[in-house]
Amino acid sequence: MISRREFLQASVAASALYGISGFGNWGKLAAQQALTQDDLLKFDTFGNLSIVHITDIHAHLKPIWFREPEWNVGVGDVKGKPPHVVGNDFIKMFNLQPGSPEAYALTYQDFVALGKEYGQMGGMDRVATVVKAIKADRPDAILLDGGDTWHGSMTSHLTKGQDMVNVMNALGVDAMTSHWEWTFGTDRVMEIVDNLPFPFLGQNIFDSMWDEPAEFPDYTWFERGGAKVAVIGQAFPYMPIANPGWMFPEFSFGIRDQRMQQMVDEVRGQGADLVVVLSHNGFDVDRQMASRVNGIDVILTGHTHDALPEPVIVG
Repeated sequence: MISRREFLQASVAASALYGISGFGNWGKLAAQQALTQDDLLKFDTFGNLSIVHITDIHAHLKPIWFREPEWNVGVGDVKGKPPHVVGNDFIKMFNLQPGSPEAYALTYQDFVALGKEYGQMGGMDRVATVVKAIKADRPDAILLDGGDTWHGSMTSHLTKGQDMVNVMNALGVDAMTSHWEWTFGTDRVMEIVDNLPFPFLGQNIFDSMWDEPAEFPDYTWFERGGAKVAVIGQAFPYMPIANPGWMFPEFSFGIRDQRMQQMVDEVRGQGADLVVVLSHNGFDVDRQMASRVNGIDVILTGHTHDALPEPVIVG
């Protein structure tokens, strides 16, 4: 029987699209001038379970130019701690090869020159290729969407998010949480959610009139690879501050870490081998939540666009 520690190791390693999309091989392959698609799609499988996490697409169907910020350096206690490390400091901290695809994707260093060499990043056709390759090797992999998916491009504006909904349905998403999705308004969100083939999670979404949990599932279950996995959803907590509240007056949000603890305890009591939080809190908020809530194995964070080549351990 695999141990809980081994479950955790397998989940952490497989949950970052960075690792499973072949980034881990890029430095060596670049040095060998052998950057073929087949090589880039290789990833090391171990443990019983793979989790694929996609977040903050912002409705960009096609590849884009994306330059990491220079000034996400942090202040006070978080200064110099991931994700508040940039440029050469980031490259040194994570032992990346300067000029490699990893360095191009994850830092601003030499962006113009490397952009000419490597080109644009992203694109849902590329994401689909990666997911297909993973599922060819691990057909029971869990695919999770961290939100900020339906909204953010001209095509999503014209279709009220339907273009992205269609793509994510075709991709085979197993569950999602939310943020900018709500700026289409309550009626449109509910219209989409009612027709999704997977759960729209949010343990922190409340009915604003009654101040009680709304009708969205708090969590969902998967039994994959011999593991009983609970995925708890955490929508963006600061909705009325960051986005106009009149678009979704029926709902309130918030971090609600005490209720998160209740959810974790509940799924543990039901026999969860692995507890995953699919969150749109943002990195620093999730790090703080991890220090306050006991029993979470993995937080798949979103919102702040902080891609890291390895997980950050809390506690």
